[in-house]
Amino acid sequence: QWGGIVDMTGDRSPIISKTPVENAFINCGWGTGGFKATPGSAHVFAHTVANDAPHPINAPFTIERFSTGRLIDEAAAAAVAH
Repeated sequence: QWGGIVDMTGDRSPIISKTPVENAFINCGWGTGGFKATPGSAHVFAHTVANDAPHPINAPFTIERFSTGRLIDEAAAAAVAH
């Protein structure tokens, strides 16, 4: 048994992004697949932190997609069962 919260975004895709707070970056929203997926995202996340701009691979996964309405429609490919 397990009980707890699962960090999910509305479009079921992660956020790999800088934030509006200076020098604050996030890599979250992976849901139940995060423990497997976040190590693979480390390369693009490190690029984002080092360059203060997203890597081309994670550019669609920035936090701004929620304010611009450019959500990611990959429900069938999402690594979540809910």
